[in-house]
Amino acid sequence: MHAGGETSVLREMELVARRVIASVAPLRVGVAESQADLDAMFQLRGAETIERGWAPAEAIPDGREQDEYDAAAVQIAIWDGSAVVGACRLVLPSPERLLPIEREFGLRLEPPGGVVEWGRLVLAERYRGDRRHRLTAACLAALLLETTRRGFGVCAGAAAKPILLMYEAMGFTFEVLGPPRWLHGEERYPARSSSATIRSGLEVLRRLTERGAPAGS
Repeated sequence: MHAGGETSVLREMELVARRVIASVAPLRVGVAESQADLDAMFQLRGAETIERGWAPAEAIPDGREQDEYDAAAVQIAIWDGSAVVGACRLVLPSPERLLPIEREFGLRLEPPGGVVEWGRLVLAERYRGDRRHRLTAACLAALLLETTRRGFGVCAGAAAKPILLMYEAMGFTFEVLGPPRWLHGEERYPARSSSATIRSGLEVLRRLTERGAPAGS
């Protein structure tokens, strides 16, 4: 795609992604930067980890689930008023270390330095169960925006089979890269976007908005 065409796609993609995010109003979705919001996100992750039995409570003594990637990650939150009710993160590639998925599954993603990782998507209990998965779609839209703004077009992550099937039903196609491993309390598969995030993401987001609201968390 020539530069002008790529710029046009990026602009259209951003408009559609913003429409998906706006569709969950009055809830807000965006990058979290304050320490108070980050602490709330880590607490939310810790609560879900313990609730789902992915780790015992004693493994998270302060109630916050976080790792060495969080400090440099792009942290995306969902707010209901001032309360953080959802979270996900974008891990950028670094020459100093592997992405979590590369380290955990013994992979080397192509192109080197050109793949980001999406993960740690959690919702507070009372915000789960929406058949149209509106909050999940808004999180994916926000991840897509932050990914393309930084010049990347491919994403990867580790996900359980039901999550992969849910993403597929929503229109996001991922390529499974290998057999599953027991990770973070359940069997998860390594997967990556099977085409450039700019094109596939734009198509998905357009379909979601044309239906009037994001489909199917």
